[in-house]
Amino acid sequence: MTIKGKVVKVVASRFFVTADNGKMYVCFARKKLKNFGIILTGDYVEIVKEAGEFVIEKVLPRRNSLIRPYVANVDAALIVIASVPEPDFLLVDKVIVNCIKEDIEPVLVINKEDLSDVDVSAYEKFLTVFKVSALTGAGIDGIKEYVKGKTVCLAGQSAVGKSSIINALLGVSLLKTDNISEKSGRGKHTTRVTELIDAGDYYIMDTCGFSLLDPIDIHPHELRLYYEDFLPYAVNCRYNSCTHTVEPECAVRNEVRKNIDEGRYIRYKALFDELDEIRRKKYE
Repeated sequence: MTIKGKVVKVVASRFFVTADNGKMYVCFARKKLKNFGIILTGDYVEIVKEAGEFVIEKVLPRRNSLIRPYVANVDAALIVIASVPEPDFLLVDKVIVNCIKEDIEPVLVINKEDLSDVDVSAYEKFLTVFKVSALTGAGIDGIKEYVKGKTVCLAGQSAVGKSSIINALLGVSLLKTDNISEKSGRGKHTTRVTELIDAGDYYIMDTCGFSLLDPIDIHPHELRLYYEDFLPYAVNCRYNSCTHTVEPECAVRNEVRKNIDEGRYIRYKALFDELDEIRRKKYE
């Protein structure tokens, strides 16, 4: 009998699958699946029982997949920032681009709002934004309502409170948290296993690392297509293929400091140059 389910955790060669019947199965992968590639947390699979063990026989088509962490079929990414550590908005912009590229809805979450505010007015124009405090619980109910029926992951720098937000959402101290390292001023990684947590009406995943959804694999001239706040003005550019960097009569550049945030435009140019440099080195 074939059982369908969702991979919620991968540990070495064991795959933990939550099945449609509500049961959890510890499975191994059939050898022929080695040609398929890596089975990811979030994959929908079909399993069978052979010689007393459950085996993944088939991986169903994916909606999307990410690296660092390896996860598939994600509906939304909660990009978490805080006043401390200082937000890396270039990382935020990279994550947003990757989310749009992979058909994942990017959502910005500002944690520790009880300590100090972070100016995210540039993002509120085109993103869903939540301001919360994992410590006091303020704003957490808004996220709970948003994630219903979805598979979501959290992305962001260490020590911004990703695990604390998950604990607040679930109402239990399920994940370990750490503070910022006094020596480096950076967060200390606390998440070790790629795991989807079944919260009943949604799945949520904690993640580790700084550039979780990086690198961006797109042509630099396509970058403009992933900036939704630029698009309303880009239609007025003189050239259809305008990169919004050096072209004359660029309507996007004309809107900087008016309707387009200057910092976000500066980071766009930095990311464009970064992608251009990567591409030139690749083909030299």
